[in-house]
Amino acid sequence: MKNDNRARSKDADRLSELLQEPHQNHRHDIWLWLYLNHHKEARLDFNTCNGLTMRDEIARALRDQKLLLFRIPKEKDRLLLPNETLKWIDEDERQYRWLLREIEQMTDLRLPRGLVHLTGRDRLIAMIDLWGVDIAEKEYEVDRLHRDWLRHKAKDNEFEWFADKKDGEKRCACAWEWLEKKHLSPLSRQAPISNYQELLMFFDQEGMGRNERTAMIREIKRRWSRKQFDERAADKKQVNVMLSKTVIAQLDALAEAHGLKRAQIIENLVRMEADAGVYLADD
Repeated sequence: MKNDNRARSKDADRLSELLQEPHQNHRHDIWLWLYLNHHKEARLDFNTCNGLTMRDEIARALRDQKLLLFRIPKEKDRLLLPNETLKWIDEDERQYRWLLREIEQMTDLRLPRGLVHLTGRDRLIAMIDLWGVDIAEKEYEVDRLHRDWLRHKAKDNEFEWFADKKDGEKRCACAWEWLEKKHLSPLSRQAPISNYQELLMFFDQEGMGRNERTAMIREIKRRWSRKQFDERAADKKQVNVMLSKTVIAQLDALAEAHGLKRAQIIENLVRMEADAGVYLADD
């Protein structure tokens, strides 16, 4: 077992020796794997990209490639932005989904299928690193993308109503009910929305204008109000009665004096009379 461990350690150092780089850089390793696969048509095992054996696979591909080894530092200088330029990209699922679409459009790149270990932030940065444009242009576009993301996030205030601490999840569920009934196609494969983050990601991908969003949110709020009213009135039934103008005026005066609605005044008076039996008692 000890001999196997020493063999693996020696194998893992092979790439450092070929590149003459004593310190490993995982981001650079991912870029180099993709660069060899994309530009040099190296036959690399897709399971190794961002995997434990990635450096071994790269080392095998670079064996006896002296000219290519000489070019790699220049290609890094030509394509790789400083880490500082990319630090705003994080592991947030919502940001990942939004950026993935934007970066695919910006770079016109589609990574090969089957890179199952290359996910999340690593995948986004790998796409930017692989993008073969002038590095000054790349820096400008990444900065623009950062500003676009901040502007996009600023729109979240339109959805603050759904982030309510008490009823937020219920309001999001109400939004899903409305969307499923009024907006989505019967063939839609959209997963149900149950929380604020999922609601934001839904509207992220829809790409609708502000007026359309505002109208949809307004309709969802109306549905919520109707549901709340129905829940409060579950044990009540509407009754139409004819009252004299004098009694209506008295009813309104009582409602104003006590800060109640007409129905509440009537309900309270009937309940009190039913309990006490004073005014309608038989003589």
